[in-house]
Amino acid sequence: MAKADLRLKPSRAAKVGQPIASLDIGSSKITCLIGRFDPEAKAGFAFLGGGRQQARGFKDGSITDMEALERSVRLAVEDAERQAGERIDSVTLGVTGAQVACEFVGALNDIGGREVTAKDLKKLHGQALAKIDAKQREILTAHPVLYKLDEQEGISDPIGMIGSKLSVLLSVVSAPQSLVRNLVECVGRAHLNVDRLIPSALASAAGTLIDDEIENGAICIDMGSGVTTACAFVNGVPAWLGVVPAGGAKVTGDLAQGIGTTFAAAERMKTIYGHADTTGTGLTEKVEVARLGDDGRLAAHHMTRGELTGLIAPRIEETFEYAAKLIGKSELAKIMPRRTVLTGGGSLLPGVRDVASRVLGQPVRLGKPVDADVLGESHASPVFSTAAGLLSYESRGFADVSTASGASAQGSGPAKRGKMNSFFRWLHENF
Repeated sequence: MAKADLRLKPSRAAKVGQPIASLDIGSSKITCLIGRFDPEAKAGFAFLGGGRQQARGFKDGSITDMEALERSVRLAVEDAERQAGERIDSVTLGVTGAQVACEFVGALNDIGGREVTAKDLKKLHGQALAKIDAKQREILTAHPVLYKLDEQEGISDPIGMIGSKLSVLLSVVSAPQSLVRNLVECVGRAHLNVDRLIPSALASAAGTLIDDEIENGAICIDMGSGVTTACAFVNGVPAWLGVVPAGGAKVTGDLAQGIGTTFAAAERMKTIYGHADTTGTGLTEKVEVARLGDDGRLAAHHMTRGELTGLIAPRIEETFEYAAKLIGKSELAKIMPRRTVLTGGGSLLPGVRDVASRVLGQPVRLGKPVDADVLGESHASPVFSTAAGLLSYESRGFADVSTASGASAQGSGPAKRGKMNSFFRWLHENF
């Protein structure tokens, strides 16, 4: 599907009682949740059902087999439809992978000492977005992080204020056009339209952080199978995204290599006996592991949980060290939140919170979907955090200006993109 097709097809405005659905495509699993739009409900929807299937044909944010991925999508959607008792024809789709990136752009306008209007903001946003080189990338979201009006800084909404010089800092998340087009094509082959594309990291955070964390700032780290993503909320909006090119599959691979077993057997041992913290308790316990013998068959052997942890812990620590570096190198490092929430399937590994807190040097809690009471016991797991966030993303009302005038412009050249935004100078000077 051409880029223009995505641009010209806005997401439908859901009507009360209308079915809505989310689709989260990951490296190890595909999840689909179905609800009924209800703006009066706490979550913004009444939950109907969900489905989950093993992912095939998708690895580390790239499609490796279109037909296999299409089958996996169909099965996940059919499971959800069967449980929900409702057919769907469109979804909100999450986009993930190592190539999903966040960059910051800014713009400055002279408004002549009068009151700021919505038209002024639209023009400002369009000028900022025109600086994005959109030749090879699809803009997914663009959130205003900060506004500045004359000498007034850190403004979240300037409409109605009076001043002369108005500027904005936008956080823009994009993905390769080829990835986006192929994902939309794959979902289309499963007879589904894509209402909206949302970065999975942002959806995970929106689906996991409580209102206080969104308003006052927090970092959500989603520990997936293919990649680990981090998203920071600042001033009530998704302000930054970072991707660690390692996830649970790397941990399983380390176990398989270290023990000398199959990937499937290593995954089972990680799930049952695994621990992320070498300082944890109960690590002297003997457990049975499956090891490949000379004949190529699995045979029972015994190890301590401590020995298993010794194979798991280095990769977990490395993942959080990488995340800490990404956070530290971000343009928003000086105003990054000082608390973290872990979610995703990898967060279920015992001891992972203690390792994260130690490496990141800040309070860490384990997070499940904030709409857990709505989703019910079978879908209240961190495994469904992204799908839950996708389902409720529209109703949460985050300011997204990605469709502002100029959003599809063809960039302004390296020279303009390389200029230091005035907001970054302000951050360095004041923090």
